[in-house]
Amino acid sequence: MRYRIIFILLIFSSIAVSAQQKNKSAEYLPDHHYFDPLILDPIECQSYGSLHAYWEGNTRQDIIYSPLALGFQLPVVQWDKGDHGFEIGFMATIFFQFEFVQPSSLFLVNLINTDFKVGIPFIFRKKRFSMRTSIFHVSSHFSEEYIFRHGLITFGENRNTYDAIDIHASWQFDRMRYYGGVGMAFNSPYNRGIWKFQGGVLFRAPVKKGSTFNYIAGADFQVLQETKWSLNTQVGAGIEIAYRRTRTFQVMLQYFTGNLPYTQYTHLKVQYLGATLIGHPF
Repeated sequence: MRYRIIFILLIFSSIAVSAQQKNKSAEYLPDHHYFDPLILDPIECQSYGSLHAYWEGNTRQDIIYSPLALGFQLPVVQWDKGDHGFEIGFMATIFFQFEFVQPSSLFLVNLINTDFKVGIPFIFRKKRFSMRTSIFHVSSHFSEEYIFRHGLITFGENRNTYDAIDIHASWQFDRMRYYGGVGMAFNSPYNRGIWKFQGGVLFRAPVKKGSTFNYIAGADFQVLQETKWSLNTQVGAGIEIAYRRTRTFQVMLQYFTGNLPYTQYTHLKVQYLGATLIGHPF
């Protein structure tokens, strides 16, 4: 499998080199993306902070669940060929999961887990169509606080540590964006399920003509072999502030139902509902 990854990297490198040698030169650290982030994907590389009511199964938990992410997707180099182009970038995010609890008269903020994701996206764009192929690594780690609090003294199966390749295609039609993709996991120490399929839609429209504020709404759907093909759904709606096309901030009301997308407890069926602030610095 590692040789296949090297082969894919060589293919994309040769495409990039050949593109650079043609009419237009490369642009380094451009100010726009050829493939915009999938903002409703829970494990997309971006920054956000959330406060959610939280259910396990159908049972409401007496906590405030607060996922927090610090990350970005950075376009490193682009080759613009007019009606089409190529891009190579870098993406990285740290995902934290906090819980706010109030035992007796104390109010505690507990760190549950930290996940890391780092990778390289290779992107092709042609007019309203774009395709992103990402090679990345994910790892998941319980916090020391969580380990001590719950008396964990043995190692469990950390099935949320793996390498993967994802391929996504995106189509922009006026105010609607449609996307779909497939992922393949490998190098998992506990034989994680290989396949993932994903699709979604995103609506974006200006509050008024020429405004930097947009109405935004959408839904993301995923099924994973790892969680026995059960459906994960995240929907959201809110307001977007767009200083430029790729430097955006969203304030959204979001609802998720499915298997927990973070931590080593991805077998848990959960629901959460609340407010999220999302940001894209690059």
